[in-house]
Amino acid sequence: MDYARINEAAQNYLEDMTRFLRAIVKNPGESCDEKAHIDTIAAEMKKLDFDEVVIDPQGNVIGYMGTGDKIIAYDAHIDTVGIGNIENWTFDPYEGYETDEEIGGRGVSDQCGGLVSAVYGARIMKDLDLIPEGCKIMVVGTVQEEDCDGLCWQYIINEDKVRPEFVVSTEPTDGGIYRGQRGRMEIRIDVKGVSCHGSAPERGDNA
Repeated sequence: MDYARINEAAQNYLEDMTRFLRAIVKNPGESCDEKAHIDTIAAEMKKLDFDEVVIDPQGNVIGYMGTGDKIIAYDAHIDTVGIGNIENWTFDPYEGYETDEEIGGRGVSDQCGGLVSAVYGARIMKDLDLIPEGCKIMVVGTVQEEDCDGLCWQYIINEDKVRPEFVVSTEPTDGGIYRGQRGRMEIRIDVKGVSCHGSAPERGDNA
């Protein structure tokens, strides 16, 4: 595989990817209120000539590149938690900021940046004829992850009747690649207190 050629193709899309990411995060996208994110992503997929773009009844936005029978999926949740007290921010979390090295804004890292990479990665795979024979690439912007982790893919599998051969999660990992076949365990712990999200524990004090 010619990684230099892939990197060159990605560099050619750099300004488009930057604009796309900032267009997503300029709108609030908390769980169950992701419509602006969904519409922005669907429009970009259509602009990039995805072979099929679908918004399913749950609100997940799904784009397909290629026409094979086997599916390789790239997933990113597109909802965010709230911004909390805006006075604690050093910049407008929806206007964001951009430097030569980073982009700031609510949801840039978790997980809209991964969605942008997947969307343009699929376009590059088509540009360079890198989609494996017999496969198609599925890029999914999933909803309600922050409140109902796993519900989105349960819906895709059970209701949309889509079951990929392989799924890549674009959760941020500091650039590392993690193998996820180890499974998942859910443990119930009952506690007394006020419910809040771990990203904004101070909200529990005012609930």
